[in-house]
Amino acid sequence: MTATSPPNRPRRKRVTRSPEDRRAALLSGAAEVFREKGFTDATVAELAEAGEVAKGTFYLYFDSKDHLLGAMWEEYVDRFLVTTRALLDERGAWWPTLDRLVRALVAHAVDNAELHRIVHRSANAKSLELCRSSNQRVIDLMADFIGRGALAGAFTAGDTTLVCRMLFHGAHGLLDDLISGAEPIDIEAVTAAVLELAHRGLGAPGPAT
Repeated sequence: MTATSPPNRPRRKRVTRSPEDRRAALLSGAAEVFREKGFTDATVAELAEAGEVAKGTFYLYFDSKDHLLGAMWEEYVDRFLVTTRALLDERGAWWPTLDRLVRALVAHAVDNAELHRIVHRSANAKSLELCRSSNQRVIDLMADFIGRGALAGAFTAGDTTLVCRMLFHGAHGLLDDLISGAEPIDIEAVTAAVLELAHRGLGAPGPAT
């Protein structure tokens, strides 16, 4: 009796992704997992599955889910830094540039409200420390800008670096508080409040624009 050859099964096409693409997929997938399950209940296995990689592959990119959350925040900060540097490269007048930076900061936070909620609710010291490290890069860039403006006579403050830190943390604290609530956020009202704080803290010559 002649043996019958098994039917030819279509081979599953293997998609080769670059390390950058795998990392991006893990970050994107994690946003969905954290949103559905919360940071605490999410497992590395679920994060790997969402990123379409093996669990072992996850650890080639991130030491832990805390590290992954920190990387998500770092990516968020990097996008704002791109906007910040573009505004500073325009070399506009000091006060209008500062006002535009404040508006961009508020809008960027509100546009990424879900990430703020995830970070705010994680209450995990390790991941929050990674987020603070990323935030410092924004503070340093803005402090450099404000320091140069003070030397040019545009801004006045006893300590421009401390004022810059107060502005950043005050704005982010307010935004985190509003984002964690259920009420819609009035972006214009929030922006006006942060602008008022900035103008008072840095001795604006006139009303906020």
